[in-house]
Amino acid sequence: MLAVGLCLPLLAMGGASADDRPTIGTEAVLDFGPGGREAQSRSFALGGSVCGQGVDTSRNPFDPTPGRFSLCPGSLETASPDEPELRWDLAVEPAFRPRPSPGAPLRGVRNELAPLGTKFLRGTLIITGTALASGVALAVLPKQFSKWEDDSFSRGGSNFVRAWTEPPVWDGDVAFHNWIGHPYAGAFYYNMVRSQGGTIRQSFAFAVFQSVMWEYVIESFAEQPSIQDLIATPIMGSVVGELFHRWSVAILRKERLNFGQKALVFFLNPSYVINNGYRPPE
Repeated sequence: MLAVGLCLPLLAMGGASADDRPTIGTEAVLDFGPGGREAQSRSFALGGSVCGQGVDTSRNPFDPTPGRFSLCPGSLETASPDEPELRWDLAVEPAFRPRPSPGAPLRGVRNELAPLGTKFLRGTLIITGTALASGVALAVLPKQFSKWEDDSFSRGGSNFVRAWTEPPVWDGDVAFHNWIGHPYAGAFYYNMVRSQGGTIRQSFAFAVFQSVMWEYVIESFAEQPSIQDLIATPIMGSVVGELFHRWSVAILRKERLNFGQKALVFFLNPSYVINNGYRPPE
């Protein structure tokens, strides 16, 4: 027996009474089965507000498994849980996702969705280790380079107190140390958060925090905080860090980097390599 349920739209029919006019959702049943038995009615529609409950395909003699079919979203909600449902998903995924603007936070990197505190904590732990290593390196370098006094560490306690009770000074370090070394260190601080999906403001704040930590905690045992360093490290370092960030990300997105490209990325943005390796962001 073949039963076809049709959802008929409401049409203006002149001369017909209200009882004779078809309405939205009216079901017409055609029975071509032997004996003229009336079939169970099912409604069918192609969307809109006139969707019925679907078409029952269980009467197909060649398919004993009950099934239901609908092009209407939500029209099979009353179906029995034992009956399999056949649906057409017309949602189309975009062929590609446009890349974010260069200033937007990175996607697909470590701690991308983590709270800012998690990014800060990871960056602080890594940078504290490198800062301590840098302090040891400066301690063994010639005095002409570090400008630390011979008895700096023997007076570490008093130096630390003086750093927090007296204003910073204009130091006499070499130009390379002040205007190249400190901005590069600031870029390292900046990108430690930037490479974890941080924003420009968050990364700048972290660079400021780390610069103050270096001047007033680690290096304060040896010398008074420096005016140049407090300016060059967070401010110049953030500018250089953002330039290095964009440059290194552009290289990483080329994929299949050769040795020279990997070396350049590590020089420009060691923070990214520490956090994510050479995996390109999304």
